[in-house]
Amino acid sequence: MAEMGFRTEIQRSWNNLPKSARGFLKEWVLPLGLAVVVAFLFRTTIASPRHIPTGSMVPTIKIGEFIFVKMYSYDLHIPFTRHKWIHRNDPQRGDIVVFEYPNDRSKDFIKRVIGIPGDIVEVRNKRVWLNGTALRLDPIEDTDTLLDAGKEYHPDHMSLFREHLGDRSYIVAHSHLRAPRNAGPIEVPEGSFFVIGDNRDDSSDSREWGVVPRDYLLGQGSFIWFSFDRRNFPFLRWNRFFTTLR
Repeated sequence: MAEMGFRTEIQRSWNNLPKSARGFLKEWVLPLGLAVVVAFLFRTTIASPRHIPTGSMVPTIKIGEFIFVKMYSYDLHIPFTRHKWIHRNDPQRGDIVVFEYPNDRSKDFIKRVIGIPGDIVEVRNKRVWLNGTALRLDPIEDTDTLLDAGKEYHPDHMSLFREHLGDRSYIVAHSHLRAPRNAGPIEVPEGSFFVIGDNRDDSSDSREWGVVPRDYLLGQGSFIWFSFDRRNFPFLRWNRFFTTLR
């Protein structure tokens, strides 16, 4: 009875509104509200747009780029929250992952997974060693990859390499201006992952603050949907639009 009375009161309040107000609500407010709910549902469960303001993943992701993160790659999330509902998969070596920063969970970081549970990871003299074997590095000549990433990433200051991790490979950057950042060896604990930025000398990652707990993972980097370069006219990197992250 109380519910029927409540609905009757709502209907009475609606009928008391001026006709113009009812029309405005039907035509604009309700559809807009529904669109906001659907967009937020999409963002928390399917794909989340993110802006990348730093250079820790250069050259894979450049400063100022916008990416989509697949929120369902590793877990299904409870709508409108970050809480996990169903565990689907675990990250593999080479995945680009978005996660809550272990030292401040209000901040989200993006890095590449190098070590999975049970792996022994060491970084020595700018080389990554995985389970006692150095990852292969092939020098590459690709100055265009760096030129629009900022003057600090000019080819005169950096070298690019293709790093091979199992059956996957990707480009990493090494600075000529910074000393090696060594770490480990460390055995990755169960339920954790060792992550590093592709810009090896300008990244805060597992070498500095340790492994990422599985529960802190949010999703997997999918593709670049917008690329903006405020330093160089015409400011848009058209060739970077809709680039798949590998």
